[in-house]
Amino acid sequence: RMGYRQHLVRSILAIRDDGGILLPNGDRLTVEPILVGRNADKLAELAALHGVAEYTTDLTAALADETATIYFDAQVTSARKDAILQAIAAGKHIYTEKPIANSVADGLELVAAAEKAGIVNGVVHDKLYLPGLLKLKRLIDSGFFGRILSVRGEFGYWVFEGDYLPAQRPSWNYREEDGGGMTLDMYCHWNYVLENLFG
Repeated sequence: RMGYRQHLVRSILAIRDDGGILLPNGDRLTVEPILVGRNADKLAELAALHGVAEYTTDLTAALADETATIYFDAQVTSARKDAILQAIAAGKHIYTEKPIANSVADGLELVAAAEKAGIVNGVVHDKLYLPGLLKLKRLIDSGFFGRILSVRGEFGYWVFEGDYLPAQRPSWNYREEDGGGMTLDMYCHWNYVLENLFG
């Protein structure tokens, strides 16, 4: 669901529907996604709902499309490394959710592969641009709080568990046995926010 709401609807489709990103020379850089997933019926439904022309369950075929120059990965962490390596081998630039891999060794392998291929690569840090955090950063940088000696952060989502309203957030990323976990999956989301604001 995070890949759908945060990345597809609020980011990629918002950029597409705005006519692309305005470049300094006046041109516009446009985006048109190819949806890739495991369930063809769900993909067809999403594509129809949002006017996306292309979707597939075949990552190899999508990566063979020469018009698709960027691969964005928002799947479960345990499936990420192999897919990113495949995309790098296909010469695609990489933009990925966090964490990029299940271990430091796997992460370093991805970094080395990207460097060797000479591609542009990056990791999502979307929370830095939330309005509340931008305002907080501005106050910190202005000296409003003085010297900050201690910070307490509480992060969370309002999660419906499915009894009263349908569940709207997966819980796999909180469970180690499903490829997530508080340290592996969740900490990296909080860490970059804390480092950017207070580090």
